[in-house]
Amino acid sequence: MKLVWKKIFTDPAFWILFLVNLYLIYKYEHSPQIFTTLIWLYYSQNLLLGFFNFLDMATVRKVAVPDIDPGIGNKKQGKFPALSSAWSFLLMFGFFHFVYFIFLITMKRSGPFDWLFYKNFLLVFLMFQILNFIQHKIWYKKNPPKITQMTIVPFLRIVPMHLCILIPGFFNISNLTVFLVLKVIADVLTYVVTNSYYKSNPLLTFTGLNINSTISEV
Repeated sequence: MKLVWKKIFTDPAFWILFLVNLYLIYKYEHSPQIFTTLIWLYYSQNLLLGFFNFLDMATVRKVAVPDIDPGIGNKKQGKFPALSSAWSFLLMFGFFHFVYFIFLITMKRSGPFDWLFYKNFLLVFLMFQILNFIQHKIWYKKNPPKITQMTIVPFLRIVPMHLCILIPGFFNISNLTVFLVLKVIADVLTYVVTNSYYKSNPLLTFTGLNINSTISEV
């Protein structure tokens, strides 16, 4: 267990995600009018996550044996299932976010859109995704991923954290700090428990449930 936490707390991608999310809560507390910008920033964070997951799937050279069709020749075992699944994932992810986009543009605005604020923090989230992408590529060289797991994990990450953001809109709740805190917890926790980068260490256990083991069985 100590090895798990050591790897987590020495991971630069983890700290970028965690500290930036904390700062965004602090910023909202002092400037509530940025909430509209925050919503679109988190939406764009989702798009980055999906895009890099697509790249990850499309460029993987070798997949785990259970995901490979025995009828496919050895030379195509890694590439064909990964590439076809990557496009299927992009279609599902794109449709989900198109519906989400329609919902967002119909929401009541909570202040003006701050382009500079949005652009600066989008670059930070981009840096996080690049680091995470590199980590995955290093890990996959010795540990071929499961394509089904790569397809599902992004949805396990985005659904909990955005429910925390959208629930206040449904119930007309004006104090959003607690929901932003829940979003951060969901974002960071799902990043840790779904990240294959940590799986070389003992499995992380949360509330008595071996989450990494559960996800690895998908």
